[in-house]
Amino acid sequence: MQMNEIKNNIVMRRFKLLLSALCVTVCMPLMAQNVNHVNDDVSTIDRHSSRAYRPGEVIVNFKPTSPVKVSASRTGAVRSNVSLVDTLFAQLGVTAAEQLMPLAGSGGPARVKSHTGKYIERTDLSKLYRLQLDAEKGVTVDEAIKELANLPEVEFAEPNYLVYALSTPPADHDESDENTYRKEPLFKEQWYIEAVHLTHLWKQEKISDKRPVIAILDTGVDITHPDLADNIWTNGAENKGFGENDDDANGLMDDIHGWDFVNQSARMRDNNGHGTHVAGIAAAVGNNGIGIAGANPEALIMPVTVMQSDGTGDVATIIKGIDYATANGADIINMSLGTYAHSVAMEQSLARAYNKAVLVAAAGNDRENICKPCSYMNKPMFPAAFSFVLGVEAVDRSGSRAGFSNFDPDGPVFSHFGEEKLYNYELRAPGVEIMSTY
Repeated sequence: MQMNEIKNNIVMRRFKLLLSALCVTVCMPLMAQNVNHVNDDVSTIDRHSSRAYRPGEVIVNFKPTSPVKVSASRTGAVRSNVSLVDTLFAQLGVTAAEQLMPLAGSGGPARVKSHTGKYIERTDLSKLYRLQLDAEKGVTVDEAIKELANLPEVEFAEPNYLVYALSTPPADHDESDENTYRKEPLFKEQWYIEAVHLTHLWKQEKISDKRPVIAILDTGVDITHPDLADNIWTNGAENKGFGENDDDANGLMDDIHGWDFVNQSARMRDNNGHGTHVAGIAAAVGNNGIGIAGANPEALIMPVTVMQSDGTGDVATIIKGIDYATANGADIINMSLGTYAHSVAMEQSLARAYNKAVLVAAAGNDRENICKPCSYMNKPMFPAAFSFVLGVEAVDRSGSRAGFSNFDPDGPVFSHFGEEKLYNYELRAPGVEIMSTY
């Protein structure tokens, strides 16, 4: 066998091992609805709408060649270093501006090749901001976007679309081998393990001692859970310092085990349960005599809280989570969340993350058709529909697509959307009656 073939086989084996850690994590039940919400200023707009967004918030990306430098003045006013932009900020009533990709928004190759062979352009997002508008000014989000888009310094502007944790309807209701994790008490209830042949993968020879890191962008993770605690990722650069210090200088103090971008806190918790459920499927500890075995029991879980306790989030917060996961070396970015709104900002932030991580997301659970010419009511779910994100449909115990799952009737390779979009869902994986850590 030639050296290139050997290398390709090794790469594919590694990819399959990584994929095994994520492919069953994306269509989990959304639980714990009766909880105390934390910082939940959510819209009541129907989650099926492609126009659901945060009132009074706009996402804007300034061109990297522009002289714009956004900051707050001593009086609290938001300034940009460009008089024309400052004038518009005053007219719109911009009261706050937050940089969304301060860690990984710039640098790297200008474009990378996707699995389709198409090149993905990597836009500089170092000047991507969320702007807060003063309600007393009476300027609507649509009006603000139109005015911002007319500025020569602006690349694009859009609403801060809402995103939702993806729930499923409630279900109707050789063991001596140490390397197959069969001794876990609830292993027999994990039907999905054998369905995707994980026990076969567990027996394969390791190709690296490096433990893959799976970033769980979700409602949080209970890092004290007895079947998760030993597999929680640790930020070594931060952990070497003392408390109340930003040792790794990333602007997030004491982010030892991830970051909560909803509450701006290093305290990792899960007031919903959805993220903890997903984390367990991906990487619950194996051979500890507790609960279940994760799809990859040797992977590390990086908790990144981007969804509120009621399962609602927004594009701006998710982009901050993508930025964090990318900057901290996540091998996989798992997003059991979605929206029917096409966000340029989310698409471009994931394009930046693509050459560093495997991106995976849920196809959605509303029986919606992705295919444009196949149905006048086509509704792609994002980010799963993006060509460089592995979109996953749910299947049941029989291997058939779950009745609630969104679907891609033209298959994982061909796309009716054309060369510019290539929207697809690429995979199917178990998503019904999934036993996990919540």
